[in-house]
Amino acid sequence: MAKPPATPDDSFLREVDEEYRRSQLAGLWKRYGTIAIAAVVLGLAALAGWLFWQDRQEKAAGEAGASLIRATEQLEVGEGARARPVLEAMTRDGPGAYAGLARMVLANDALAGGDRAKARGLYEAVANDSTLPQPLRDAALVKAVRTGFDQMRPADVIAKLKPLAVPGNPWFAVAGELVAVAHFKDGKPEAAKPILIAMVKDDKLGPSLRTRAAQLAIAAGVDIGTLGLDAPPAQ
Repeated sequence: MAKPPATPDDSFLREVDEEYRRSQLAGLWKRYGTIAIAAVVLGLAALAGWLFWQDRQEKAAGEAGASLIRATEQLEVGEGARARPVLEAMTRDGPGAYAGLARMVLANDALAGGDRAKARGLYEAVANDSTLPQPLRDAALVKAVRTGFDQMRPADVIAKLKPLAVPGNPWFAVAGELVAVAHFKDGKPEAAKPILIAMVKDDKLGPSLRTRAAQLAIAAGVDIGTLGLDAPPAQ
């Protein structure tokens, strides 16, 4: 059935409704339009600022990376007098993780020069810096313990490295061996058995490390069958 033609009253009501909507929009714009514009402007300014900051950070990181590589190469060829001031400055104002990396390079340099106390201090500074990435802190912790192992109490070595001395951890090989030796040093070879057995059976570890672990395990009283070996490892 065809729709009846619109009456004058219908047209009038439609016009009134449209005019009311326009007046509402005008009122809303008058009330909130400035705020909306300001919000958009502030949003764009924030985005531009973030992009600028990100660009500056990337450039700073690139420059720091180049400086770190150059300083490391200078140390390797005996130009420490030129490299060390650059690295020292980077430990104070290097962007991101570069301050920690610079400390690691300086620690390696100190260790190579026989200054184990300085090296250990620098490694520990990196390991204790919660602003640095955890993998870098773990590497520094292992280096610090290796450097100061002879001066440390076995219990302290075990406490520091036990979280890393587990299969699957990237530092399992080094941390596991240090923890096992610390147990021996503490007069508790029984406590070293689980770690040593896991090391011997971990085919991702190097053969020389697994051989040392097997020798220690046998010294602790583990039989070769438990280690999955047909014969004792060569001495």
